[in-house]
Amino acid sequence: MGIRMKKIFTSTDISLVGFYKTILEANGITCIIKNYFLTSGIGDLPANECVPELWIMDDTKLEAAKALLTTKKDTPWQCECGEKIAGQFFQCWKCGKLRT
Repeated sequence: MGIRMKKIFTSTDISLVGFYKTILEANGITCIIKNYFLTSGIGDLPANECVPELWIMDDTKLEAAKALLTTKKDTPWQCECGEKIAGQFFQCWKCGKLRT
């Protein structure tokens, strides 16, 4: 039994799906977006078949990916550059580093 892909996130907001993909890839987790262009097909195709989905390529990294995408809105964090960031933000405004 080999490594398999796993769906980790689905949203009608393609920007959010893309943002989460960036977070995962910045932390070494390879992923793809399925149904990226299908939102324009809603009406001709079933709506639930057109929603963008984020899939990780290695199912052994599922727990790490879930942990990265879990929003910690109440937990402020400090970037490696020393800047203190409010919990709802995933990226440092000063240096651009993503929260890990």
